[in-house]
Amino acid sequence: MRHVPVFRWVLSLGLVLIGCSLGLFLATPDLPELRQIDLTVLDEKPDGACTVRWTDPFEHREREAPYLCEAERDAILKAPYFDTDSGFGWDTGFVVAEGSDKGELYSLEEDSDADARIWLSDRLLVAGVFLTIVGVVGGNIRALTRTSGANPEVVRRARRLSEAAGLVAQDHLRAVEAVRMAWAPLHRELLDADPADPADPRRVGAGRGAVEERVAVARRIAGEVGEAVAVRLDAERPEPRTTALIVALRVLVEAGPRARNAAEEGGELAARLEPLLFDAAPAAGRRSLLGAGRSQRRRALAAVASLRPLLDKAEREGRVQQFAQVSVDLLRGPGSDPTGLSAWVDFESRSAEYYGRLAEVTGRSLSAGD
Repeated sequence: MRHVPVFRWVLSLGLVLIGCSLGLFLATPDLPELRQIDLTVLDEKPDGACTVRWTDPFEHREREAPYLCEAERDAILKAPYFDTDSGFGWDTGFVVAEGSDKGELYSLEEDSDADARIWLSDRLLVAGVFLTIVGVVGGNIRALTRTSGANPEVVRRARRLSEAAGLVAQDHLRAVEAVRMAWAPLHRELLDADPADPADPRRVGAGRGAVEERVAVARRIAGEVGEAVAVRLDAERPEPRTTALIVALRVLVEAGPRARNAAEEGGELAARLEPLLFDAAPAAGRRSLLGAGRSQRRRALAAVASLRPLLDKAEREGRVQQFAQVSVDLLRGPGSDPTGLSAWVDFESRSAEYYGRLAEVTGRSLSAGD
C-alpha cells in the first residue's frame, strides 16, 4: 500500500494559510492618525444620521458636516435633553491629524472593511500556525515510527489477509464435512449390506437416457473409490439420504476446483502468517512497541520486515479478493436448495463432477487412465 504523506499536506496547508494571512494584512490600508473631539449635534434622525459642528483643533475654526452619530447612546445626550436652550445634542468623534485631510471629520464606519480584513487575517494566522505545528510534530512522529519499524498499517493489512485466508479454509472444510456427514449413513449401509461385493455400477446414474455414460463413469470411479459408487444415485428415484448427499456435493461442484486450491493456499498462508503476526503485535503501535522489551521489539521489527514481501505478493495477486469470493461461493450452501430438486437436475447434467468431488472428500483420487 502506497504511503500517503498526510502530515506533509497538513504542513503545506498551514504554510499557505500563514502566507494568505500575511498577504491580507499587507493589503489592508493603514489607519490615519486621529484626534478625538467633541461634536455638537445640530439635528439627528432616529437611525443616527445627523449634522454636526466641531471646532477644528488645527485651524481653530468651526466646521459643519454630515455624520453618523451613535444612535444607541443615552437619550440624555440627544436633543432636546442635552441642551434645552439651543435644542442641540452631543456626541464625540475623530478628525484626521495628518496629511491632506488634516482636520477633516473621520467616521469609524470607514474602517469596517479594514477591520474585517484584519479579523480574517488573524483567524488565518491562528489556523495556519496550528496546522503547521500539527504537520511538523505529526510528521516527525510518523517518520520516527516508520524508521523504527513500528508500522501499524502493515500489521493491519497482515491481519486482514490472515483472516481471509483462514476463513476460506474453514468454509471449505465446513462444506467438506457436510458431504462427509451426508455420505456416512450411506457408507455404513453399504458396509453392512455387503462390504466385499460392490453393487452393479449400472445402478449409478441420473436417468435412463445416458446409461452407457453412467456405466463408464461408474466403472472409472469404482476402480478407485470402491464402495462409493455402489450407492444408488438415481435422479428418477431420489430418497432423502441420497438427496442430502447430492445437495451437499453441489456446493463443492459449484465452487469448482479453485475452491480446494484456495482453501489449501489459505490454510498454508494463515499458518505462515500466524507466528509472524504474534511476533509483530508490539509493532501495531508506537506506544506498545516502546512498552515492549528489547527482545520483543527485535522480534516485532523482524516480523514486520518479513510480512512486507508477503503482503506485497498477496496484494499483487489479489489474494484477499480471491479468498473472499470463494468463501461467498461456499457459503451459498445447501440451504438455497432445501428440496434438492435443482441439485438433482444439476447432477444429471454433470454427474462426473459430482463423483469427482465425492472421490476427493472420501480421500481417493481418480487417475485419468481409469
